[in-house]
Amino acid sequence: MTTASTLPQTITVALLGNPNTGKSTLFNALSGVHQRVGNYPGVTVEKKVGRLRHEGHDFQLVDLPGTYSLAPRSPDEMVTVDVLLGRRGDVPPPDVVLCIVDASNLQRNLYLVSQALEMGRPTVLALNMGDVARERGITIDAAALSQRLGLPVVEIQANRKRGLAELKHELLLAVEQKFQPPESPFPEAFRDEVQRLSEHINSTSSPSADGPAETPRYLVERLLLDTGGYLEHSPWVTRSPGLLAEVKSARERLTVAGAPVPAVEAMSRYGWVS
Repeated sequence: MTTASTLPQTITVALLGNPNTGKSTLFNALSGVHQRVGNYPGVTVEKKVGRLRHEGHDFQLVDLPGTYSLAPRSPDEMVTVDVLLGRRGDVPPPDVVLCIVDASNLQRNLYLVSQALEMGRPTVLALNMGDVARERGITIDAAALSQRLGLPVVEIQANRKRGLAELKHELLLAVEQKFQPPESPFPEAFRDEVQRLSEHINSTSSPSADGPAETPRYLVERLLLDTGGYLEHSPWVTRSPGLLAEVKSARERLTVAGAPVPAVEAMSRYGWVS
C-alpha cells in the first residue's frame, strides 16, 4: 500500500466515458470554477483540466473527449490513448482513471471500461444516471457489479452532485492501494501473438522522441486488431523492420486458431461484459 508520504504531490485523474454519460457534468461538479480550457498541441482536441482538494490532497482532473472506443483512427483520437498511457509530455501520467458509465446503458459503456483496464492503471467506476435506469425498470446492484469487475463502483448523480464525497474517497484509495488489473478478456492464442509482436518490436526498434523504447502492450494489441488502422503508420511501427509482415502473419495464425481479427475483440470484450 502507498503511504500518504509517498503519494504524488498532485494526484492526476483522467475522466473517461462514452458521449452523453454525464462525464463533463461530473467534471464541472468536481472542479467547480477551478478549471482551464485550451487545446492539446498539434491537434484540434479540446483540453480541459480542473483541480480539487480532498482530505488534504490536491487532485488534477483531466476531462478526456467522450469516446465509444480506445481504437484510435486519427491523431485527434490518439490523444486520449496517449494521455491514458502517459505518453504525452503536456499531461502527467494518470494516477487513476475515473470511468463514468450510464447505468441505463451499462453493457455498451463497459466495452470502453474493458479497454481502459488494459492500460494497467488504477480505475474507479462512477455509475451515473441511475435515476434514468430506474425509470426504465433497470436495477443495478453496485456492490455485486464491483465484485464482478474487481473495481470500486460508486453510484452518483452528477447533475445533482450526489455521491461525490464517496467518489473522491474511492479515488484516493485507488491510488493508495496496489492495483491488480483483471485478467485479459482475450483468448490465449491472441495474448501469445501480442507477446510475440512485443518482443519483435522491443528487440528491433530504437528510442526516439515520440515515445519510450518499450512500446506499451496496449498499442501492440491495437496494431494487431486494427487492420489498416492509424497505428500502422506510426513512427514506432516504421522503425521496426519487418513488423507489418509479422502482424499479417499473426492475423493469419489467429484466423486458423478460431480467433480472427478484428472479430476477436468484440467476442472477448462482450464476453467479459456479460
